[in-house]
Amino acid sequence: MEQNIKQLFDKYVAGSASKAEIQQLYDYFETTGNSHELDKLIENYLQSENEHTSKITDDKVIQLVNNTWANVQAAMPPPQEQKRKTIPLKWIAAVAAMLVISMTITFVLLNNKTDEPQLTSIYGGDAMPGSNKATLTLSNGKRYELKSSKSGVNIEGNSIAYEDGETITATDEVLQATIQVPNGGVYSIKLADGTRVQLNSGSTFSYPTQFKGAERLVQLTGEGYFEVSHNPNMPFMVKSGPQMVTVLGTHFNVQAYDNEPIETTLLEGKVLVQAPTSKGSAILSPNQLARFTNGKFNLKNVNAKDYIGWTKNLFVFNDLTLGQIFKHLERWYDVDIDYPASISGELFMMEIPKNRKLSEILEPISDLAELSFKIQGRRITVTKR
Repeated sequence: MEQNIKQLFDKYVAGSASKAEIQQLYDYFETTGNSHELDKLIENYLQSENEHTSKITDDKVIQLVNNTWANVQAAMPPPQEQKRKTIPLKWIAAVAAMLVISMTITFVLLNNKTDEPQLTSIYGGDAMPGSNKATLTLSNGKRYELKSSKSGVNIEGNSIAYEDGETITATDEVLQATIQVPNGGVYSIKLADGTRVQLNSGSTFSYPTQFKGAERLVQLTGEGYFEVSHNPNMPFMVKSGPQMVTVLGTHFNVQAYDNEPIETTLLEGKVLVQAPTSKGSAILSPNQLARFTNGKFNLKNVNAKDYIGWTKNLFVFNDLTLGQIFKHLERWYDVDIDYPASISGELFMMEIPKNRKLSEILEPISDLAELSFKIQGRRITVTKR
């Protein structure tokens, strides 16, 4: 261990280290990753009988902890309440010293970090649009945070890889996999049979890494656009809550968010939508939409391309209420929109690029619906003008 680091540590515990020296101490442990050296310094400090140690009482160290903690609390959200634990007296100094190191470093970094510009708009704050983000979880327990610099994954032979060929993991055995796309995210996947699925914000998609048996069964909560590879000997089936979609090879969109009607829109081919529990069913032709609610399917003719605008980075609101529009915005911008229950039930038609800041989406809505918006962090408050 470098002698200079020990001297810095001694100065730090004594409370005489400058901000630059604290930063140097942090940089050393951050770059080397030798956390055991920090443990050794604390252990030596506790066991030391020299004059230096005698001057640094436990009360002094605890006082340093308390002062530092007050500063950290001022700069960070309050922690969740935790159960109190009794710490033996002989360990108080060790715990205190560790807390001083970690919390003061956090405080220094927060104060030294280059100020990032705060998003502002005519409504107060603002929010940036969503981006590529998702988590992949395999049934063997492995979990991967998918890269935001990539837009999708492919299942190729015995591996799962990004679209550019970079391997994520090998799959020597047939596993069940789940992709979770949070609010503010999108991601796509090419399945083992060549079927392509684009997943919208707030979606969960489960599938096998290889299809075996008489059918290709997957599960979706949220919204997905499917381009199914044709295979007459193995029907492709999508389960979403009480609904099952069965196809041989076709293009369709399923919107199946919790506590919302399930909508299936067909672009090409034919699909069978069923609800086994209610014995309801319908066969869709291109440019038809089936809405499943209260145990029944209601069909209507639509321009199906409007319902996959999200895959082209567009909001296409076609005869939607403000409440329905706000749900789309909440998912894409990862915000909560608080609006009065008496808000207009009028239907609106809008087409807006999804790559704009939230304020740019709210502005035309404000003009059309005569509403006022206030953005505070992740919460948007709506009032009538």
